[in-house]
Amino acid sequence: MALFNLIQSALGLLQRHPALATVVILITYVSQLAVRRLYLSPISHIPGPKLAALTWAYEFYYDIILGGQYTFNIIDLHREYGPIIRINPYEIHVADPDFFSEVYPGPTRPRDKWSFFTSQFGAPDSTVATVDHNLHRVRRAAMNPFFSMSAVRKLQPVIEERVDALLERFKQHSRSSDEPLDLMYPYSAYTNDVICEYAFSRCNKLVEDPNYGRDTTDSLLDGTRMGNTIKHMPWLLALANQLPESLTGRYIPGWNEFLKLKASILDQTLDIQSGTTSSKRTNLEDSRVPQHPTIFHEMLSSRLLPPAEKTPQRIAQEGQILVQAGTMTTSWALTVGTFHLLNNPSSLKLLRDELFAALPDPSTPTPFGELMALPYLRAVVTESIRLSVGASSRLARISPTETLEFHDKSRGRTWRIPPGTPVGMTWYQTLCDPAVFAKPLAFRPERWLDDNHDDEGKGKHNDRYMVAFGGGTRVCLGMNVAQAELHLMLAKLFRRWGGGPACGNDNNASEADGDEKKSTCKGDRRPGDLGFIRVHHETTARDCQMAADYFTPIPWKGSKGVRVVFEAA
Repeated sequence: MALFNLIQSALGLLQRHPALATVVILITYVSQLAVRRLYLSPISHIPGPKLAALTWAYEFYYDIILGGQYTFNIIDLHREYGPIIRINPYEIHVADPDFFSEVYPGPTRPRDKWSFFTSQFGAPDSTVATVDHNLHRVRRAAMNPFFSMSAVRKLQPVIEERVDALLERFKQHSRSSDEPLDLMYPYSAYTNDVICEYAFSRCNKLVEDPNYGRDTTDSLLDGTRMGNTIKHMPWLLALANQLPESLTGRYIPGWNEFLKLKASILDQTLDIQSGTTSSKRTNLEDSRVPQHPTIFHEMLSSRLLPPAEKTPQRIAQEGQILVQAGTMTTSWALTVGTFHLLNNPSSLKLLRDELFAALPDPSTPTPFGELMALPYLRAVVTESIRLSVGASSRLARISPTETLEFHDKSRGRTWRIPPGTPVGMTWYQTLCDPAVFAKPLAFRPERWLDDNHDDEGKGKHNDRYMVAFGGGTRVCLGMNVAQAELHLMLAKLFRRWGGGPACGNDNNASEADGDEKKSTCKGDRRPGDLGFIRVHHETTARDCQMAADYFTPIPWKGSKGVRVVFEAA
């Protein structure tokens, strides 16, 4: 009875003082939340900072306030807490590269994605944002044939025509201007043209644009930078979609170009579905009629997709993601690879020696398969992809039914991860791990050659640590296209052009990377070269390195881009 009276008195007091009631309720809510997350959570036994386990504000601070810094903080946390840590109220992160196949396994071990991450893409019905493993398998199976290696080889002329167009622009630039070019823009024009022509048969001809389609590339970069914000506050994207386009286009960076992209892809999907275009152009002047089968034809005619999966709105989202991913990641790999080749004359010489021997006539098309068989070119491409990282964020997977076990060799302990727990790894961390890749920030194509031995006398690195394309059932859909773009562009560019580091600048190489200082003005020049490509004197290796994580790597804020100067022969 005394307890009952005490409760009645307390309730009466709270009724008379609403502000006090609010405080009591808030304290009670926070207290029970803290108890559940810190002590009753099924992952409460996993080490890590208590503040990260308690509140999303910890990750929000590094992601939003500091701007894409949580990836670096996670790496620091591993140094403090060990190879397995808890990084937010629900998620575990693992730093051991040998655990990769457990997080990203094959089709017999289902893994779902986590909606916290997929929300940032703004295309919830696309394959890349599909949470459920089984639904992803259906959607992915309908697209796989179009991006197979055999399909890429058949459409090599589509890619090669864009390579030749860009090389012609470079030649024109060398004869008309001594102004430096930020390589990201011409390379993004090239990769955007390729993915649009290859997948949609609607090339935007950005390579021919005087500014290399700068507005398009900038809008894609703006969209990338918005990803972290949308991830933490997905309601912002929903709000933007509900507001008038005249308003959002004015105040949201890159939104107009994003809307144009969505509308263009949706229009083409509707055209194909209604039968107003065929899979082959009958009138070459009509850019709405494809010259070759497109990804839309592949999906709309697929027997693997049920009718509900063939709506124009859903298929248009697939197209949107293809353009976004197919433009930026490959163009950045080309930018990084070109800089390091120019900045490392010994590597460039080895590549050009191989290209001159294998391609005596640079005007003769070389099948993609033959280019892939050139060992040093392949090593250059692989090293360029490694240093460009691909997706820089951690990518979490959820095992619906399987309990995972992580064996912590350093502490002799086994950690059990219950089903339904998001578990992530960061590819950037693996690709730049000195325990896996000696002097990881250095450009060393030799590390991928069969006869290579690193500084510790070990053989070449096992390809299983080359995780830039991901792994398991959700490995990058466009990796074969990317490989073709990289091999063809780098082979044709450096078969025709010489190059070298910046004159008078000995600061391009970082001693921390293990590269020796470059001799002033050295480079590779040969008879018959169209010209010489030189690194601009203000461009350094820092302009190629990740300083912020916005799902893709972003260089330091003061960077003026990876700029080069083209000199005519």
